[in-house]
Amino acid sequence: MKPATRRFFIFLLAMIVISAGFEAMAAIQNSSDYYSSVAVRVLQKNNFVRNLGPQDFEVLEDGQARKIESIYLVENNRFTRILEERPHEINVNRNYFIIVQASEYDKRLGDAVSLLVNNYFHPGDTLTLITPLKIYRFNPETLQGKSKSQVSQELQNLMRADIIQGSREYNTVLRDLKKITRTLATFGGESMGADPDVENELDSTSSNFGIEFMLSRYQETLIKLDGLRLVDQNKFLSFARSLKITPGQKTVIFFYQREFRPELSSKVLNTMMSSYQDYPHIINSLMELFQFYRRETSLDKETISRALSDSGAVFNFVYLDKKPVRISGVVMNEQSEDVFEALNEAARATGGISDNTSNPVEGLRKSAENASGYYLIFYRSERQPEQSGFRQVRVNLKNGRDYQVRHRRGYFLAGSLE
Repeated sequence: MKPATRRFFIFLLAMIVISAGFEAMAAIQNSSDYYSSVAVRVLQKNNFVRNLGPQDFEVLEDGQARKIESIYLVENNRFTRILEERPHEINVNRNYFIIVQASEYDKRLGDAVSLLVNNYFHPGDTLTLITPLKIYRFNPETLQGKSKSQVSQELQNLMRADIIQGSREYNTVLRDLKKITRTLATFGGESMGADPDVENELDSTSSNFGIEFMLSRYQETLIKLDGLRLVDQNKFLSFARSLKITPGQKTVIFFYQREFRPELSSKVLNTMMSSYQDYPHIINSLMELFQFYRRETSLDKETISRALSDSGAVFNFVYLDKKPVRISGVVMNEQSEDVFEALNEAARATGGISDNTSNPVEGLRKSAENASGYYLIFYRSERQPEQSGFRQVRVNLKNGRDYQVRHRRGYFLAGSLE
């Protein structure tokens, strides 16, 4: 397998590494009654609200009010009983999943990991680092005997080496595509030079070829680049299933670096369409480019959001912004929309945050703070053996204060009782 093809989504299928469950349903004696749970984060002006009681909460499932049986206030690795009509086993250990999909290493990514280890990590917690190349799992046993500074430095070294190696082919193809696009732009009347802040490098291997050869090579390279960042939805759903059987609190922080694809500007394309209107095969090639540029994403946002919501994990999406380079006659169009829209929605569906920033440290801080405190509410639900599907969960605050409430959107109901 080529290194860069093993980017983040290729590894998700390998994450069947953990057992048991946290926000799973607890069956009780009656075949139609059972307990479900939901972790709720209540904030006021971005500060966690700690003084709420049983009278403040209302839980609805598929629009029907449910009886709250127990409420626990969980902060870091401690919990306080607020209401406990029936005792429940509470696992306060935290499992952090740091996922990085980036084509360029940013030192601040290492600083973000250092912040997590030094400020938020506690004994008993686990940390899984997923890079473009490998998965590294740090459990309490492997961390024993290591200082926080040692763990931080080890994580930074792994992240840096894997991002550089894992993105090498992707960056090589992207660089080739820039050269080809710049050469093609000359057929649309653009000069051979580039803007001052871009490397003034032409594709010498193809600058003497005609437009037919260049268009063919451009399309092939576009497809190759797209394949290196291909999002496999089935593997993503496998990741959600592996999260579901993870014990304790599950916090996913996904760093995704903005991606750009070099495309011919509309001015260049229109000029080429006019200049080569007597050459149907060239016009067809140009039309195919239009179709490729406007292709629809294959990701189903609702399916991914429901799967992550069902997993019980809090999914935090940190979108790392960066500026595109400038090339004469070339438009650096963003090709992150498919991932951005799906994972932005997934963050909302799990009670996580979505942050658009150029600073990974700030993104991690917000994600870790969001996960540091919550109310764990157990409530009585009901189901019949023939029922299945996704159940919508909604938690309201009865007092109507100006609070922000975050929680998972729901869960999948099995078709039969275990």
